Amino acid sequence: MTYTSFFRVFPLLAAIVICGAHFANAQPPQPVATFVFPAGAQRGATVEATINGKDFQNASGVRITGPGVTAKIVQVVNPNAVRLSIAVAPDAEPGERDLRIVTPGGISNRVRFFIGTLLEINEVEPNNERDKPQQLAALPVLVNGQIVERDRDLYRFAAKAGQTIVCEVQARTLLGFLPDTVPGFLDSCLTLYDANGKILASVDRFRHKPDSVLVYTIPQDGEYTLEIRDVIFRGRPDFVYRLSIGAFPYLTNVFPLGCQRNTPAKLALRGIALPAPALEFPVPADSPALRFVGPVAGALPTNVVPFAAGDEPEATETEPNDAPAQANRVAVPAAINGRIQQPGDVDHFIFTAQDKQVLVLDVRARRLDSPLDSFLTVMNAQGGVLAENDDFVDPDYPLVLHHADSRLVFTAPAAGDYIVRIRDTQGKGGDEYAYRLVIAPPKSDYLLRIVPDVQRVAKGDSVAVTVAADRRDGFGGEIGLAVQNLPPGFVSSSAVIPAGQPQAKLTITAPPDAPLDAFAPVIVGTATLNDKPLVRTAFAAEDIMQAFSLKHLVPTKEFVVGVVETSLFSLSANAVPQAGLEVKQGAEVQVVIKAARKEGAKFPINLAVVDAPAGIVVKPAPIPEDKDEVPITISLPQQAPVGWKVNVILNGTMATGKENATRTVPAIPIKILPAQ
Repeated sequence: MTYTSFFRVFPLLAAIVICGAHFANAQPPQPVATFVFPAGAQRGATVEATINGKDFQNASGVRITGPGVTAKIVQVVNPNAVRLSIAVAPDAEPGERDLRIVTPGGISNRVRFFIGTLLEINEVEPNNERDKPQQLAALPVLVNGQIVERDRDLYRFAAKAGQTIVCEVQARTLLGFLPDTVPGFLDSCLTLYDANGKILASVDRFRHKPDSVLVYTIPQDGEYTLEIRDVIFRGRPDFVYRLSIGAFPYLTNVFPLGCQRNTPAKLALRGIALPAPALEFPVPADSPALRFVGPVAGALPTNVVPFAAGDEPEATETEPNDAPAQANRVAVPAAINGRIQQPGDVDHFIFTAQDKQVLVLDVRARRLDSPLDSFLTVMNAQGGVLAENDDFVDPDYPLVLHHADSRLVFTAPAAGDYIVRIRDTQGKGGDEYAYRLVIAPPKSDYLLRIVPDVQRVAKGDSVAVTVAADRRDGFGGEIGLAVQNLPPGFVSSSAVIPAGQPQAKLTITAPPDAPLDAFAPVIVGTATLNDKPLVRTAFAAEDIMQAFSLKHLVPTKEFVVGVVETSLFSLSANAVPQAGLEVKQGAEVQVVIKAARKEGAKFPINLAVVDAPAGIVVKPAPIPEDKDEVPITISLPQQAPVGWKVNVILNGTMATGKENATRTVPAIPIKILPAQ
C-alpha cells in the first residue's frame, strides 16, 4: 500500500473502528419467547423444559408468576433456545402461570406454563405409526407432545370393560393465537381405535371450543390406541399440546352459571364420575365477577368451569315460557338463570319499565363456557319488535373465538310491560345450553389496560407507559393514575386521563445504580362517580396477532419492567417540579432537555414529542453532537381546558451509523391555568 492510498483508506478504517466501538456498546435486543416444551408439570415434580424464541444469548434468569414454582437456567443452548429446570411444590395451586426469560436485553414476553395434578410424561418419537404407538404404562396420565410437520402421535393403553375414559387436549389453551397460520392454533382431532384398528370414536372439538375432549366407555378388556393430530394435517414445532388420558372425574357443565354476591351458591353438576351431583360454596360480598369452580375428588380434583357473581337479585326460568303469553314475570333489576333445554326451545320473560327508562340486557352464556349462541329480542306487550341483538364483542374476553353472547341497551318508549325473548340462533338446545340474562340499569364504570405488558428501562433512563381506559355504560369522567410497588430509587410521574379521553401516558425512571433485574409495578386509577371514589387497578395485556391479520389484546398476569445497562446516552428535563409546570392558556414555556452521554457518544440527538396531548404544540430542537442540552418550547392553545393536567413526553434518537438508540425524557407534567 502506498503512502497516499493509506491516508485515503485510514479515515474509513477509523470510522469502522469507531462505529464498531459504539456498536459494541449498543443495547442488546429484547428477547422474544415463542413456546415452551413441555408446557407444564405435575405438582411436586421437577422437570426440564426448553423455551424457544430468539435473542436469548447471555440469558441470566427466569421469571414465573405465582407461589410454589421456581425455575432456573440449565443451559443457553443457542440464541433461540434455553433449557430450564422448573421445580413445582406439592401444594402449588394448579393452573396457568406466566413464564419469561431474562437477558441483558430485558425480559421476554410470556409463555403459558401449566401446573397439573396427574402424573406427566413426554412424548417419545417415533410414535406416528398405528402399529408402533407409544405404550403408556398406566392411566391416568398426562402426555406432553408436539405435532411437527406431517406428524400424528399415537398412544396405546390398557383399559377395563365399563371404564369411562376421558381424553382431554390442551392445545389452543397453551398458545391461543399464532401469527402465521390459519387457524392460528393447533386445531386438534382425537381418534380412538381398538386393538384391531377399528375406529371407535373421533372428535375434533368440545362443543364450541377447538380443544378436543373424547369420552368413551370401554366395551371390553383390552388395549386401545389414541391418535392426536391437527384436523387439517398441519404440523410445526409450536403445535404443543398436553393430553390427559384416564378414568378420572370430568366436569362438563353446571347450573346455574352464577349467583348474587353475599349469598351461598348451590350448583347442579354434570360430568363424568363426579364425586357429588351438587356443589355449594359461599359467594362473599367482595367476590370477583368471574371465578372458576369445580368439586374435589380425593387426590384428583376435577377440571374447573367459569362461574359469575353479580349484585342483581336472582330469578330462575320456569317452563312453560315458550310463548309471549307464557312469559315469566321478573322485577328489574334481575339476573335470570335459564336454559334452552331442547332444540327449538324459546324462553320469554316480561318486565315493567318506566317511561324513558334505560336498561341493559346482557346474556352471559358463551363467556361462561355454555355452547348457546344467543339471539335477544325485546318486544312490546302486543308482540311488536322494538330491539334485537345477535352478537356482542366483549373486549374482556379476547380468547373467545366466536362472540356469541347478545347485549343491547334498551330505552323504554313509554311506561308499561315489555317482553324479552331469548333463543339459540342455530336452533340447538340441551341441558348444557345455559344462560344468565341480566336486566339492569347501566352501570357506569371503567377498566384500565397497559399495553404492552413488558417493557425495559436502562439505568438512569425512563420508559413511557400507556394506560388506556375502557369506559363502560356512559362513564366519561377524569381518571387519575398513580404508580405503586416501585423498587427503591425508582420514581414515576403521575398522569390523568382527561374526561372523555381514551388514554394517557406516564413515565417510570430508574436510578443510575438500579440493579439489573425485573420488577412488576402496579398502576391504579381513581375516578369519582356519584361523589364516591371509583378505584380500579390496571391490568396488563399483550398485543398478539392471529392468522396474519387479526389483533388481540390478551391479559397477562402482571406488567413487568426489565432493567438493562445504559447505552450511549440518557435524557432528563431540567428544573421541572414534581407537581408539574403551571402554564396559562395560550402561553408558552421553555424546558431544557439534558443528555448524559456515554464516552465517545458524540452524535446529534433528535428530539420528538410522543403523542402530544390535543392542541399542545412542542417545538423540539436537536441536541448537537458537541452539546449536552437544548431548550424546547411547549405552546398551549388559547382554548385549552382550564385545570387540565397533561404529560408531555419526548423521545431522543441518536444515529451512530451502526444503530439508532432511542431514549425517553421523564414526563413533563403541565397544569393549565386560566389566561387571566
